[in-house]
Amino acid sequence: MLNGDKTEFLIIGTRQQLSKISIQSIKIGQTEVSTVASARNLGTWFDTHLDMGTHVTKICNSTFYYLYNIRHIRKCLSRESTEKLVHAFISSRLDYCNSLLYGISDYQTSKLQRVMNASARVIYRAYKFCHITPLLAELHWLPVRPRIHCKILLITFKVLHGLSPKYLSDLISIQQPSSHNLYPGCQRLIFSVHPTGAKRRGEK
Repeated sequence: MLNGDKTEFLIIGTRQQLSKISIQSIKIGQTEVSTVASARNLGTWFDTHLDMGTHVTKICNSTFYYLYNIRHIRKCLSRESTEKLVHAFISSRLDYCNSLLYGISDYQTSKLQRVMNASARVIYRAYKFCHITPLLAELHWLPVRPRIHCKILLITFKVLHGLSPKYLSDLISIQQPSSHNLYPGCQRLIFSVHPTGAKRRGEK
């Protein structure tokens, strides 16, 4: 049975595709589910255009709320204690499922970067317009976009070395490099992602 209060129906597509659709709701059994502009799944917000704009906005709203409260008690905290609070309430939210943010626009990335910059200034009690790069370097914090790339590389490394869950390793297989010589030193691993239930190349 469906819980009507927790069931959401989201149509994803481009603006041109969505303009051709007039579905307002679907009926499953005795439950009628209406369409929504965004839906939450495991703490991540998906919108109709799948550009992660809703997710980024909600992350920024929640992290700035916590940062506002931390700033009010900053004078009572040591730098180390403040850094722990920032990791618990700010960094953890910026890093959660951030591999889904790969390819987002520079505008969305800059919104998340402002959160990180503000967090670093709170830790060091720096003024608003101070140069942020030295603070991030001293904290050993990567900027937002490299953090996203690092998460994807970490997941890939775990898949290649058998350290990831089986549902991830089943989706990726390694293809042998092409026999055509393109440029010297350009040999690389090529990955192919299989849909759920598909067999790997070479399996019977």
